[in-house]
Amino acid sequence: MINTTNLVDILQSFDQGYLLVDNRGFVVGMGARTSSLLGLSEKEAAGKHVSQLIRARGFETALFEGPDSVLERCVESGADWMSPLSGIAVDGADDVIYLNIQIRSMTWGGALILIADAGPVREVLESHDALLSVTSHELKTPLTAIKATAELLLAYQFDSTQRNEMLGDIYKQAERLELLIREILDASQLDSGRMPLEPYEVDLRGTLADVLDELDSQMGETRLTVRFPAIMPKVWADKRKLSQILVNLITNAIKYSPESSSVVVTATVGPESVRVAVKDRGIGIKHEDQHRLFKKFQRIPDPATRRVSGTGLGLYIVKGLVELQGGTVDVESAYGKGSTFSFTLPLAPVSARASA
Repeated sequence: MINTTNLVDILQSFDQGYLLVDNRGFVVGMGARTSSLLGLSEKEAAGKHVSQLIRARGFETALFEGPDSVLERCVESGADWMSPLSGIAVDGADDVIYLNIQIRSMTWGGALILIADAGPVREVLESHDALLSVTSHELKTPLTAIKATAELLLAYQFDSTQRNEMLGDIYKQAERLELLIREILDASQLDSGRMPLEPYEVDLRGTLADVLDELDSQMGETRLTVRFPAIMPKVWADKRKLSQILVNLITNAIKYSPESSSVVVTATVGPESVRVAVKDRGIGIKHEDQHRLFKKFQRIPDPATRRVSGTGLGLYIVKGLVELQGGTVDVESAYGKGSTFSFTLPLAPVSARASA
């Protein structure tokens, strides 16, 4: 039989969590990274059966315990086994964790069980599934409207007024599609670290004025108030990205507020940065849901928000764009009373402000 002590010494140099078990499934060695994955020390694991250390949930075949377990079959046949890419649910110290597990049979009769955190892989897979779900739904609605309106235009004769109204509807739905595609591309660029950034000194007051002009048709009966200090220093930012942040936050404030409500945009100048806040008196967000706000493809599961369509990417992009420019994002909200979303951006360097 091979000297397992020497084998453990060799395996300790691997950057991989593992358990080395004998032909009965009892632990004879353990990798350093395994401690953090399973939440126990090498001393606690030594001599125990692997089924006591890794308790799989909802897996139809016994992994480590019993005469017909996956481990037993691997040891007897000399075959190897690998868990699904998404991992296996396992009882952790405090909650369920997901692990990628590989069982590799050893020539001397035992097995090497390789263990890795499946969390990052699951996040990618879940994001992929969410992307498919969101895009299929959000694309279908405007495409259906565009197709139906175009079919009517082709099938019937309309006067110029009706025709222009229908063409206007097609244009609005095309804009909705463009926004969806832009959000997906922006999220992808943020994820990959390839989002271009061209910061320079920017007039925040003037940028906000341009944004409000752009959103004028969406305001409806919303009363919007701007409260900026009389002397407003310039910020160091990418103007296009700053406009995108403001559009998203102000649009959300309008969409999630009742008609004839008020939205207030304020700016507070600090020693090194400016804090911009957008306050509404809308639906508000429950405390237990607030941690989900800036995550990708996340929408608050509240009946009051279902009437508003969206990809769940807007606030994720806002957070990414603000942080990319050296700022921070925050939210304060009371359910049923409204929300205040705020972000900071650095002041333009003194040399840039002096030359402006």
